[in-house]
Amino acid sequence: MKVYPINLIVENKKCVVVGGGKVAYRKICGLLEAGAQVEVIAPEICAEISKLVDAGKIKLIREKYSTEKISDGLILIAATDDAEVNRFIAESAREKNFLVNVVTDFDGDFTVPSKIVRGDFMLTISTGGNSPAFSKFVREMLETEFDSNFDEGLKIISELRREVKKILPDDKARTKFWREGLTPEIWQLLKSGDIDGLKKYLEKKLCDTNF
Repeated sequence: MKVYPINLIVENKKCVVVGGGKVAYRKICGLLEAGAQVEVIAPEICAEISKLVDAGKIKLIREKYSTEKISDGLILIAATDDAEVNRFIAESAREKNFLVNVVTDFDGDFTVPSKIVRGDFMLTISTGGNSPAFSKFVREMLETEFDSNFDEGLKIISELRREVKKILPDDKARTKFWREGLTPEIWQLLKSGDIDGLKKYLEKKLCDTNF
């Protein structure tokens, strides 16, 4: 299945999760981490979801799902343990212009990839819905490769990016700088945790720039 990769901004946006079990809980946690306003629809909920409700972190509609229970929102995740119910939820939610994710099968509009998060640095792995288990396997293999140094490196590059814009107002010149500046040596500095070396290396590259 071919998919179009995007990183969706859900901060302060209403997102609905239908289901009250462990899978629904994991989906809820991911949405909360991204800053979403989460609404859960389920007649019964697990202890973990109950704690989130008690803490005021999510809104709960403790009823069975029906189309009338949803109005506006960005995405809806059908996270019950019944594939047929999830398909019905997906079809009805689409009619109200929700983007839909279905946990039991690829009947939705998007999948949620496995991810490695280090601050603002995020690496995602997807199999197009074919094998979530394989996505998880690859993520576990890569987690030790991408440690907190990559977030620190991103901060350095982000700061330098502002300086590059001042020195090189031309788009083509900036593109050339980054293409020539981000070399395999940068990768080795990140891997070794030499963040000071990374900063000095890029600053020297900028000083030596002749475009």
